[in-house]
Amino acid sequence: MADVNPTLAAISDTYTDWLATHGADSSRGVGWHDPLLQALRFDVLALVMEGAEPVAVADFGCGTGALFDRLAARTEPPPLGGYTGYDLVPAMVETARDRHTDPRARFEVGSAVTEDHDYVLASGAFTIRPGIDDDVWEAHLHEVIGGLWARARRGIAFNIMIRTPTPAEPHVYTGDPEAWAVWCSQNLSGARVALRMGPPLDDFTVLVRRAPSGE
Repeated sequence: MADVNPTLAAISDTYTDWLATHGADSSRGVGWHDPLLQALRFDVLALVMEGAEPVAVADFGCGTGALFDRLAARTEPPPLGGYTGYDLVPAMVETARDRHTDPRARFEVGSAVTEDHDYVLASGAFTIRPGIDDDVWEAHLHEVIGGLWARARRGIAFNIMIRTPTPAEPHVYTGDPEAWAVWCSQNLSGARVALRMGPPLDDFTVLVRRAPSGE
């Protein structure tokens, strides 16, 4: 597999610059231009969660912890029992720790989820990929998503920008929704896959739940 470390370093530099330029109070600090659409994306990701008992959630690419804020404020079941945010950008994790005193929240520097959780969510974590082509980035994402699935007791959810006839900016990855749903169905053991997409969002979300044992 091609070395993606230079791309990951460039991603870290990009997000560090955005945070320094726009600040932690702006959604632009983590690359989102519209905070209302950012919140809507979080709500769509949360559709993967089921049941009434509190759940533990891992946030892959957590930024400054905005997804924790959204999950903690939810009134819909299931309630949030625990949360671990992972991000490869140290400045993001430092900021998230400074901004959150809720004992349910923990933030770690890292490029992988290292503990088991009920659900693993990834919002916008796969969008920026400077200096690398789609084939190499997709091979990397296959490995990453497989790792997220291995750490999820009940399910994962992630979003990706929708590929359209109009080319995206060179550093932005866009994908085909059906192709990603099929890949998850074929490569994530015990996966039950659903897609969510449509206006006003210009991305799609893949919701993957584990089939109950015995099925």
